[in-house]
Amino acid sequence: MQRLLRFLTLPRLLGFYIVLFIAAALQNYLLGFGNYNNYLMFAKPFHNLLLDKSIYGYHPNLYFDNYKYSPTFAWLMGPFYYLPNLLGMILWNVLNTVVLLAGVWFYLSDEKDPARQRQVALLIIILEALITAQNLQSNNLIVGSILLGLYFLRNEKVWQAAFFFVLCLFIKFYGVAAAGFFLFYPKKPQFILAMIVWTALFAIAPLTMIPPDHLASEYQEWFAVIVESKLGLQVSVMGIAQAWFGMPKTDANYRVIEAIGATLFLLPFLRFSLWQDRLFQRRMVAYFLLFMIVFNKMAESPTYVMAVTGVALWWVTLDKPTRLDQILLTLVVVFTSLSPTDIFPAIIQREFFQPYNIKALPCLLVWARVQYQIWTQPNTATPTTPLQLVS
Repeated sequence: MQRLLRFLTLPRLLGFYIVLFIAAALQNYLLGFGNYNNYLMFAKPFHNLLLDKSIYGYHPNLYFDNYKYSPTFAWLMGPFYYLPNLLGMILWNVLNTVVLLAGVWFYLSDEKDPARQRQVALLIIILEALITAQNLQSNNLIVGSILLGLYFLRNEKVWQAAFFFVLCLFIKFYGVAAAGFFLFYPKKPQFILAMIVWTALFAIAPLTMIPPDHLASEYQEWFAVIVESKLGLQVSVMGIAQAWFGMPKTDANYRVIEAIGATLFLLPFLRFSLWQDRLFQRRMVAYFLLFMIVFNKMAESPTYVMAVTGVALWWVTLDKPTRLDQILLTLVVVFTSLSPTDIFPAIIQREFFQPYNIKALPCLLVWARVQYQIWTQPNTATPTTPLQLVS
């Protein structure tokens, strides 16, 4: 590990991210249309906005699958619509990568040794970020936006923070839940106002292309799609409960698990005396990123960059990792990040990793470990203070 850290210096690592994820876009393009349908589903709905047609439903002339994102996201993706597919895919992955790198960079800017912490965190995250990039998904953008929002929030720049949280809302709406961390920081009324203003501006942005009644209809369709969406692969507690314990696949059972997970996540907020403690705040952010995926019935492999980012942020809070902590990180790297790769034979993936949702298990164990550390943290709070932007 030390040898790897010495070779992959932070500048080299940042460059490696960019080159590797550009290569992922190029690989998808060369493999053919079926390998970049996700990108087409993001970029091509803008075509229907131009024609004032519904962006929902199936449009096989543009892409395969049902568009599940907001009208505003289709509007934001307008520039990509006009680009050749290869160039658009490369720039899409670069955009996602840059936002992820910026999120990690700025979020860790007030650590004792930020360069070292950034380097370690990015090494932990890279495999999951690559899986997202290979699928041309938006999860790198989402987790980067969450971290940028949290960075600006703790620096009391509420308008910038609200912008990134609302951006999450209009791409993958559950990311906006990170805005709840405003409770830890000053300027609460100003932040709430900023969230309202940005939400309104994002929501009405497509009015530059379609009339109000049509936009209202599109939002109604979007909400219906969200409610009626088929369940994902459930690489989460739900999938573990089904595969390991035979839990029936019903909405009622999912709601019970979601309620248990949400209750366990919210309970540490009762430790009011620690709200201003830096370590508590960092642990709660890591805890949130893990919870958001591990208890998500729609979780699938490309979403795990969020959970593993939570693992990375937890790891850099540890001054002296215990043997248990080291084992847990190893499990995450091997069974969460490496399990979908060609390192393991296809038969093991098909017959063991996938049906038993092994990818989710190490993150669930880290989630439990973080919860234990949160509850056993002493009440010797070290208050946070607003920091200046650090380059």
